[in-house]
Amino acid sequence: MDIKGSQKIKAPRAQVFAALLNPEVLKESIPGCESAKVVDTPEGQQLKMKISPNFPGFKGPYMVPLRTGEVVAPSRVVLLADPSSSVGSVKAICTVDLTEEAANVTILNYNAHADIEGKIAATPEIILKGAVKVALDQFFKNF
Repeated sequence: MDIKGSQKIKAPRAQVFAALLNPEVLKESIPGCESAKVVDTPEGQQLKMKISPNFPGFKGPYMVPLRTGEVVAPSRVVLLADPSSSVGSVKAICTVDLTEEAANVTILNYNAHADIEGKIAATPEIILKGAVKVALDQFFKNF
């Protein structure tokens, strides 16, 4: 499944970049996120989030590990997630590019790809994409 989009954010690029890596901002922005904390793992630090999505049949809560791949401050960050549960697993990568349109206006472009397995993969892609789109719209409204 591939999803891409763009958002105009009324904030300086450096502030938007910092917010994308701030657990408290992400906790307040991600729909259904109950907690977000940074933990040390053998692979390095990652953000562990507890999320209870509001999608029929996928109530949760789910533990979602999020880590960074490539980080080029303040213009790019690659986010990696690979949650799994009894309903299946997702291996996702999202590249976020930030460009400054004006002094206090940042354009955020995202390009995400997810490989889905298990019961969740049986859900038609049009339904999954619709649910993700609703969640993304809410995320950017909160962000």
